[in-house]
Amino acid sequence: HERVSLMRLFLCVAHAALDGPRNHNEWCEVPVSLPRKVHIYFLEWNKDEKQAFELFHQKKPWLQVANLKLTESGKPSPVALLDFELATGNNSTLFDHQGTLTSRIIAPEKIALNLLTFQNFSPGGGAPIAQWHEKKTSQVGNPDAPCLSQSMAHCLLRGKNLAETIHLNLPTYDRIKIAYREYWYDKKKKEDVFKNVEFGRPVWECFPDKPDNLTAIQNATQTYLGRLVPISRWVRLFEKSDQMYCCNGFEYATHKDGFPAEPTAAVCLITKKDKKGKVVTERKVVGINPEKATWRELSALLTKRLSDGLGGPLAIENAPYDAAFDFQVCAMIRDQASMDIGIESVFHLSPAFQSNLSSYSYEVKQAEQISQQLRRAIEAYRNTIDNDWAARIKRTQAKDQWKLRNRLAQAASLSYWTTVEKNLPLLMSHIETIGTDAATKTREAWRKMLYASACDAYRAACGNETPRQMRAFAKGWDSLTTKKNDSESDNNKIKEDEV
Repeated sequence: HERVSLMRLFLCVAHAALDGPRNHNEWCEVPVSLPRKVHIYFLEWNKDEKQAFELFHQKKPWLQVANLKLTESGKPSPVALLDFELATGNNSTLFDHQGTLTSRIIAPEKIALNLLTFQNFSPGGGAPIAQWHEKKTSQVGNPDAPCLSQSMAHCLLRGKNLAETIHLNLPTYDRIKIAYREYWYDKKKKEDVFKNVEFGRPVWECFPDKPDNLTAIQNATQTYLGRLVPISRWVRLFEKSDQMYCCNGFEYATHKDGFPAEPTAAVCLITKKDKKGKVVTERKVVGINPEKATWRELSALLTKRLSDGLGGPLAIENAPYDAAFDFQVCAMIRDQASMDIGIESVFHLSPAFQSNLSSYSYEVKQAEQISQQLRRAIEAYRNTIDNDWAARIKRTQAKDQWKLRNRLAQAASLSYWTTVEKNLPLLMSHIETIGTDAATKTREAWRKMLYASACDAYRAACGNETPRQMRAFAKGWDSLTTKKNDSESDNNKIKEDEV
């Protein structure tokens, strides 16, 4: 989360200093022009009358509301609240055993980083109460900060150093105009509707001087540059103090509201059943689930974002397709107004992998289909060994049926995916050999491993000692192996033609 927040700040400063890059030609000149222009930009915005980057400035504190005050019943908050790793609020004490101390000494540079991260990733729910001019904030019902919504995956291209990393992740204005647009579906006309988003200015250049300054608030919450460094919480820090004022800030529309997905996020289409049982297709930000490894989402994350808003991060267009590069995926798992898990993965992607992304996607789908076959086999086993199982499912509330079904299948699924991930080099080896004589052999090694892993997981989860267990085991085994063999034959034929 700190990495993503810092990169968004760097990109915002780079865009503001360059007033671009507007097109690919200007983007190619960024490594040469950026250092000088950023230096000039900081000199301009650090003048006495502006002082845009002073953390404890009396009139214009960085990313803070200078006139924020407590209400009569309000209480100050500890500065440690800005650090998600410290034991404050409902955070765990796993990495911090000093939560009982009366005060903490936190360095100003660490406070600045914590503040930036807090504005990007703070969870919604309950919050302290404060007042800005006549506006009092609410204690409950506060939304998430823009980067936390739906546990979205944030994708970054990693270069050899910081300068190269900023360059790789800096989208052109041409790309932003095409792929960063609001979206909604017009039910009357039965068509998709898109609307361009203004570029805007960084929030420190046009910080709202009062809570009803609509022009400045619109710049902060509804423009590309304004949202890169959000003010999702109103905060007021005090020099040499471990206390602060903090409350809910400006509201930021998310992809659910029709706003474009964050520049570092990805959007895909999913199919599901609505309340009436009808199959519908909808857009969804690609989120990270601790039960689903990130490598299974790579196809969605690496797709170039198109004019319809579907695809990966804006910067994926800058990926060097003729050379290997590092692709970094970061996410904070959102759960009940807290963030329990931080996930970060780095993939070293070769030119061969980029060229054969569709084949990679196909093989991942094969692995997921076998996982579903395994679940169906276990369901068949359970139905056979327990005559009351189907009736028990029906008696359970709809929202809890999946949990009940998952009790036995979860152990097998975990065993299967653990084995598959240990053998992931088999898949990478196959992708690298596509187009050569070794492609068929490496593909067979990968698929045989998938089948063997599913069989081993089934054996481990389903007993076959008593006669009744043996009958149930045989029925589930038949469900697992028969369907697998049929689909394997068809898949081999298709893939051999492709290779």
